[in-house]
Amino acid sequence: MIEHNFVLPDFQNSIVNLAATLSNFLGNQPQHPILPNLASKLDSKTKNIVYLVVDGMGDRILAKHLPPESFLRSHQIQTVTSVFPSTTAAATTALTSGLTSSEHGWFAWMLDFDGEVVELFRNTNYYTKELLANPNFIREKLPYDSFWQNAQTAHQTYTCFPMLIYKNSAQHNINYTSLRQMLSKLHKTCSQPGQKFIYAYLPDFDTLMHKYGPNARKVRNYLRRLDRKIAKLVRRTPDTTFIITADHGQTEVKGRAEIYCDQAIKACLEHDFAWDARATSFKIKPGFDQQFKQAFKKYEKDFVLLSADAVIKQGILGDFKKHPHLKKYLGDYLAIGTETGKLFLLKEPNPQKKLERGTHSGMTPEEMYVPVIVAQGE
Repeated sequence: MIEHNFVLPDFQNSIVNLAATLSNFLGNQPQHPILPNLASKLDSKTKNIVYLVVDGMGDRILAKHLPPESFLRSHQIQTVTSVFPSTTAAATTALTSGLTSSEHGWFAWMLDFDGEVVELFRNTNYYTKELLANPNFIREKLPYDSFWQNAQTAHQTYTCFPMLIYKNSAQHNINYTSLRQMLSKLHKTCSQPGQKFIYAYLPDFDTLMHKYGPNARKVRNYLRRLDRKIAKLVRRTPDTTFIITADHGQTEVKGRAEIYCDQAIKACLEHDFAWDARATSFKIKPGFDQQFKQAFKKYEKDFVLLSADAVIKQGILGDFKKHPHLKKYLGDYLAIGTETGKLFLLKEPNPQKKLERGTHSGMTPEEMYVPVIVAQGE
């Protein structure tokens, strides 16, 4: 692993610690160290705290598409790491719980539950796309609390999500259908009496990069428009502190490995592939370890193969002492995408659906570094 340009999660300076800082501000006792720089920007007398997560808006993408004098970059107070895998399921759960992956168990986009590979956010079978019979299956398997659910301050808690997203609702929930409507509703809510803590989530930027790639002109134009609109919102929303960050970044897709039709690999598997396209989990049949590792050699330039035991030992997912039973969701081996920018195709692609041009879930700087931005309403 040392030979590659990997950024490991730093659980003294990560999105877990960012969430711990806000949890501490709300009167809780966080389970991880706080970020002193961010804590110094928070005042309990401030009327509103808006915690905005822009999915995919990594530190390197900001630097690529925005000038230093832009609103977002000029208000960036530090850079922190995401979690591994740098994927939305693991990272937004860290941002809303203040827990590491080993504590909340939402390791990846899809996990292997005794042979059934389930997409966590959608509660569907990844391979058949069928909804699970139990609508609460994931919540029952991997329960956790959002840190604002136990707020000990006078702040009323709000969540602000797109219409189709319902995860992590607070005392009050705001739905929106567009960026413009989200910003308008945030302003309206902040204008109402009383102290408020508002968690807002914007998925559009990540979706755009998946479609066009992080270097695309459409991506740059969207980010510059977002920069201007957030600046306008901050200027017209007094007595409000805005904390703006991301769950992960993205890297350009530079190739695909069709592992779904690799018969030498599949012959070694006890269960189907799980996790993500750049952080893939393999559950191996008893006695097939050496055969699997030999078959995997053809992918070694583009993926680092680690045993689950090695991942646990290096602390990449946090400390499993609190929940040792969560180890079973790792499988036996994890393959991590390198700086070559390749991803695994885990199943035959839909010919009617365009392949992604931007991706994440690996440990390159582009995927792992995210900004912490703080701005005070005038």
